[in-house]
Amino acid sequence: MTLQAYQSVRRSTLVEGASPHQLIAMLYDGALSNITIARKHLAQNRGYQMHVHIDKAIAIVQELQASLKDYETNELAGNLFELYSFITSTLISANQNKEDDSLRTCLELIEILKDAWQAISPEQVAA
Repeated sequence: MTLQAYQSVRRSTLVEGASPHQLIAMLYDGALSNITIARKHLAQNRGYQMHVHIDKAIAIVQELQASLKDYETNELAGNLFELYSFITSTLISANQNKEDDSLRTCLELIEILKDAWQAISPEQVAA
């Protein structure tokens, strides 16, 4: 079995066995990882690879946004919806203009969201 096949199977197994709370944490980790990799590619002037990882980060943030319930009536969900929209548009701008500062801003915002998410117990999420 190749390393890539092993990683794919391992990832699928982790996702299948994860709670909703863990899945959100995994999405935050994925976004952070892809933005970090995109910043490295930007620093090394590898535009295509940067673009690929920013696109992955955008898809993850959009998935987080799509997971919000009652964002039109729930103030917290509505604020998160707007923040995810801001992060997405900032990633798009960073991609188009090759802006490391914008990537760093997104990285910092997602780290704050991840830390806040981890401070919530899984029981609170299920309620």
